[in-house]
Amino acid sequence: MTPHPPPLNPVVLKVGGRELAIGPELEQLARLVAGLESRGRRVVVVHGGGEEVTDRAEALGLRTTRHRGLRVTSAPMLEVVVEVLAGRVNTRLVAALGKVGVPAVGLSGADSRLLTVRPAGEPAGALGFVGVPHEVHPGALAAVLTAGLTPVVAPLGVDAHGQVHNVNADLAASALAAALGAELYLVTDVPGVRDRSGRVRATLNVTEARRLVESGAATDGMIPKLEAVWSALAEGAPGAWIGPLSGLSPEGPKAGAGTTLRLSPNRPGTVPLLLPPFASGRGS
Repeated sequence: MTPHPPPLNPVVLKVGGRELAIGPELEQLARLVAGLESRGRRVVVVHGGGEEVTDRAEALGLRTTRHRGLRVTSAPMLEVVVEVLAGRVNTRLVAALGKVGVPAVGLSGADSRLLTVRPAGEPAGALGFVGVPHEVHPGALAAVLTAGLTPVVAPLGVDAHGQVHNVNADLAASALAAALGAELYLVTDVPGVRDRSGRVRATLNVTEARRLVESGAATDGMIPKLEAVWSALAEGAPGAWIGPLSGLSPEGPKAGAGTTLRLSPNRPGTVPLLLPPFASGRGS
């Protein structure tokens, strides 16, 4: 990652699902961002929008296929991804934040090569136009933050040839959090990270999180979330949290809500922190 001096007390907040639809959850999200910033936090919002992408793709007769939580992205599917994420979802979020007094600016990872990527999958490119973050070039992001504005980032990236790629929003948020030295909050529609017994873990270290993935206890969309968190922590993010929007307040995660994640203790016999499963497609 290309480092940049972080803004004061930054947090990268990744949202998706119900929080992106017009309604009370979107309003709650906007008020949360306003509250965080009123307490001196600088917030970078990274959004998903997978359900809307799927709905739009189905309307166009395109089938959705996933691999380890990542959307296989053909050229026609990429057009849908760009239309929905960089267009309607990003604009909707910017407008909702503006309504509560947050001066937001819409960006994507393709703007000023904010996120450069390598093709995902084994072999590389097997998932189509899906990219794994390789480097962060935070000049545009830093300029927006320095101007006192709130960036709202759509999860796209470009490869070495300038080709746009679809990027999992959790991984995009992870890359930005690491580059900024920011805390990472991943908002999800589940109470937190569950273990094999179904119990929500209040805290997890990276070794424990990796074992949940390797054992099959973590499945589907939780896999890229955990991969995103352990990568962010290993590369410079000071802390991470996974949980529902209701588990956050303007002061940060509420006591007893969601799952707080930390680096593993450095003990013999622990699972190595590096490299995460997608490391073959990631720069440092």
